Amino acid sequence: MNPILKILTRIEDIPRDDWNGLADSVSPILDWEYLYALEKSGSVSAARGYKPSHLAVYDGPRLIAAAPFYERDRAWVEFGDGGLIEFLTELTGLPFHSGLVGNIPFTPIPGYDFLHSADITSSEAYGFLLGRIDDLCRERGLSTSRIYFVAPDSELHSILEQNGYVSLTTSYLMWFNRNYRTFNDYLMTFKSSRRTKIKREWRSIHDLGIDMKMAPGTDAPDSFYEDIHLLYRRTWAKHMGPGIRPFLNESFFRLLAENFRHRSSFVVSSLNGKRVAMALFYNKSNKLYGRYWGCFREIPFLHFATCYYFPIFHGIASGVRLIDPGFGGDHKYIRGFEDSPVSHYIKFYDDNQRRIAYAVIDQMREQLMLK
Repeated sequence: MNPILKILTRIEDIPRDDWNGLADSVSPILDWEYLYALEKSGSVSAARGYKPSHLAVYDGPRLIAAAPFYERDRAWVEFGDGGLIEFLTELTGLPFHSGLVGNIPFTPIPGYDFLHSADITSSEAYGFLLGRIDDLCRERGLSTSRIYFVAPDSELHSILEQNGYVSLTTSYLMWFNRNYRTFNDYLMTFKSSRRTKIKREWRSIHDLGIDMKMAPGTDAPDSFYEDIHLLYRRTWAKHMGPGIRPFLNESFFRLLAENFRHRSSFVVSSLNGKRVAMALFYNKSNKLYGRYWGCFREIPFLHFATCYYFPIFHGIASGVRLIDPGFGGDHKYIRGFEDSPVSHYIKFYDDNQRRIAYAVIDQMREQLMLK
C-alpha cells in the first residue's frame, strides 16, 4: 500500500458513494449529503470562516481514508473549546485562531471521527492523517489544529494524545433508552413531584387537542423543508436578534430535501389540522439527532412536547437507543437527559504560543474540566 493524500476544497470532488462507503457507522452529519448541503448552499465557505480542506487518502484509485477539515481564520462558534482559542487570541494578539479544524460547522454532535475502509487499520489511518495534518499546518503557517466533539467510542482519543494534542472535556446532554418498554417506564425514573409536572405538561398539550406525529423525511412534502427553514429563522431571531446572520440559509434546507431525506424526519404538532410547531431530526443507526425547531403559535409546553416528550415517546416505541437534543439547555436535565462527557483536542505548533496556552489552560483547568 502506497497511500497518497489529497487536500480537497469541495466535498463534491469525492464521489458520494466513495465517501459514504467509509461513513456507514458514523453520525449522519458526516455523510456526504450533509457536507454537500453545507458547502453547496454557501452556508460553509471561506467567506463564512470555514474554508473546506478535506483530507482524502487514496491507494491508487481507491479512497481508503478521509476526514472533513476546514481552515479557520477565526474561532467564533466552534463550541468545543469553551471559547479558549478566542480568549487566547484576544488576550495575546497572537493568531491562535489560525488553524485547521476537524468538526462539522454549526452542528455540534459528539460523533466526529476520521473515516477509513477495512483495507487499512484505524491506527494506520489515524496516524497517517495526523502526520499530514502536522505537515499541512506547518506548511501553511497555522498556529493550531483543533478537533472537536470526537465520537466517544473512537480510537482517535488515545492517538491524538500520543500525537501532542491537549484534551479538553465538556459535558453534553443526551437521552438514553434504558430498555424502556413504554413511555410510563421513562416517567417512572423521576421523583414523584417531577413526574407529576411532566405528566401535567404532556397532558396539557393533548387536552388542547394538539396532534403529534413523526413524519419520515422521505414522505414529507417539500413544504416541510420550507417551513422548517422559516421556523429556524424565527427561532434564530428570537434568541440571537436581528444583528447576527443565521448560520444556515434557505438553499441549505432545500438541499436537505433533495439529498438528505433518508436521514431526516419531522415531529409535526398540529391543531385543528393546521401545523403549530415542527422540529427537524436526523436519524441513523437507531439514534435521533434533534436540530431545529420553531412554532407558528406560542403555546405553553409546546416546545418540550415537540422536541422532547414526543420524540422520547416515539423513540421508545420504535427502538431508538439515543436522542441527541442539540447543544445547550439546562431545562433538559429535569426531563431525563443525562450529562455525557465529550472530548475536544487542540495542538499548538508555535513553542511560544504553546507555553502561553498551557499556562492559561492550567489556570482554567477546573472551568474547562481539563483531563
